[in-house]
Amino acid sequence: MSLLTVNNLTVKAGAKALVSDLSFTLDKGERLGLIGESGSGKSLTSLAVTGLLARQLQAEGVVTLKGTPIIGAKDRDLNALRGTAVAIVFQEPLTALDPLMRVGQQISEVVNRRAKRDGDRVTRGEMDAEVAALMDEVNLPASLASKYPHEMSGGQRQRIAIAMALACKPDLLIADEPTTALDVTTQAEIMSLIKRLVAERNMALLFISHDLPVVANTVDRVVVMRHGVAVEAGAVGEVFRSPQHDYTKSLLAAAKAFDNAIGGQA
Repeated sequence: MSLLTVNNLTVKAGAKALVSDLSFTLDKGERLGLIGESGSGKSLTSLAVTGLLARQLQAEGVVTLKGTPIIGAKDRDLNALRGTAVAIVFQEPLTALDPLMRVGQQISEVVNRRAKRDGDRVTRGEMDAEVAALMDEVNLPASLASKYPHEMSGGQRQRIAIAMALACKPDLLIADEPTTALDVTTQAEIMSLIKRLVAERNMALLFISHDLPVVANTVDRVVVMRHGVAVEAGAVGEVFRSPQHDYTKSLLAAAKAFDNAIGGQA
């Protein structure tokens, strides 16, 4: 049984379909990319597979995460999966993090919640040690634990968000455009960090992005989405070398033209 199975997922806002008949699977340790322009349904898909869609949206089809049906399930049943089977790193950590709480406390809350779910008791000293270890794992000094989010750089905030996701000990990490708000150098550092952590912890990765070079260097398989429909899917190298759909071809051509333009200005 796959860790995540999506069969004929459709997401609607009233009568309008925002995602249509989407299907894919993801096994432990696999890395899958969802790519496409803004509005193609990538982020909606990540919310649907975790049961986090807004109330005005309706999901149809079959989605199972670690054997548990997601669509139609009650929140109290899904809460047992969120933060254990799956954790999400969002686009902009400044909005994902609590601005009124020190980042060390925010990591501590996740560590404590996961420990309770495992039936463990964690002392204050053990908690502090775990927070320091998680911060070290994302290449941050423990001294930053006393900082508030607004006192940190965008890259540091995203590392805190990743540390919180790691504290959940998830089987599946969903990274939804995790480098969008970061400069090019920091983007590369964050992506290198995510790839290393996914490999070291043998997590599955659902990576959502419109940045094709980043996708090519991050995932094993890719699903290309346009207007909520999967127009192409397969091994990332094969799809990028020999795209079959005109939309995929246009994405790759645009990415190549951008790279050439940047190269010409260098």
